Amino acid sequence: MPPASRSLRLLAFTVPAALAISGVQPLLAALTHQVGMQWALELAAPTLFVAGLLMATGRLSDQGGDALPPWYSAWALLPGTFLLAGAASMCIFGAFVELAQIQRVSWSLLAAGAVGWAAALLWVRRAAR
Repeated sequence: MPPASRSLRLLAFTVPAALAISGVQPLLAALTHQVGMQWALELAAPTLFVAGLLMATGRLSDQGGDALPPWYSAWALLPGTFLLAGAASMCIFGAFVELAQIQRVSWSLLAAGAVGWAAALLWVRRAAR
């Protein structure tokens, strides 16, 4: 089992990477003419932007070394992770069907998840010893 500091680094990379992969799905659907390009861009662009911001936040907040994260780190990161997973699933659903509700829900989950994830990641990294 890897040390907790490496697991935290892996998690800080994996969550934004999974979000980015999901954000690409509407673009792929638009390239195959399953959905409109405008729809795909409106759904994918904010998702890819937030994924990039979260990746940068994770990278910039990394202190390096083998700092041990606090015991509550997984619990602090879970709410943001679940909200971002919801936004990712909306992108995948948006690759199949164009519904205005998908876009609104995706943006809401994306905003709430990004704030929750970045704040929790910074908090956990700051508390690491």
